[in-house]
Amino acid sequence: MKDLAGREATPVERRLLRLYDGVADLLREEGLAPCVAANLKEAAAALCVAILDLGLRHERPDDLGL
Repeated sequence: MKDLAGREATPVERRLLRLYDGVADLLREEGLAPCVAANLKEAAAALCVAILDLGLRHERPDDLGL
């Protein structure tokens, strides 16, 4: 996997992407308790900042449809 600059992503960077994708998948689940949904949104936003800063993806948390 390569970042936006074409460099190979490190193992930690790939792990961050998997975490973000996992949180995004959880947010798509039906019937989440409001506190769970709120905390997952917060986690997605924080992970997204790291992903954007590292140039791994060009995506915004609101692209998840939140």
